[in-house]
Amino acid sequence: GKPTLTMPRDFNLMFQTSVGAMQDASSVAYLRPETAQGIFINYKNVLDTARLKLPFGIAQIGKAFRNEITPRNFIFRSREFEQMEIEYFIPPGDDVWQPYHEKWIADAREFLLKVGLKDELMGYDIHEGDGLA
Repeated sequence: GKPTLTMPRDFNLMFQTSVGAMQDASSVAYLRPETAQGIFINYKNVLDTARLKLPFGIAQIGKAFRNEITPRNFIFRSREFEQMEIEYFIPPGDDVWQPYHEKWIADAREFLLKVGLKDELMGYDIHEGDGLA
């Protein structure tokens, strides 16, 4: 039949973020790729042991450490990050994601209200075009 896999592509596994109050080229930091990798590596184990059916989510929290070295200024320090990752798995298909996405947003909003977050502090933003991840 028709091949279902794409040709191999290069991926940047590091997560880019900004550190500090200002967001510019000097504040760029890269977080550990292990954050998401563990979820995907353990996917089958979670699926089998928890007896889950799609859709379901996996979340994890962990610490990451990055060394920051600036030889010119003789700065050697370690930065500590607390990171969280959530992956939500749904059935495959390009046309099935929207109802799951809307339900996930509604469930997340309900949870946040239950734990005491005020409704007026929550907002939703639709990312289009260049704003997509």
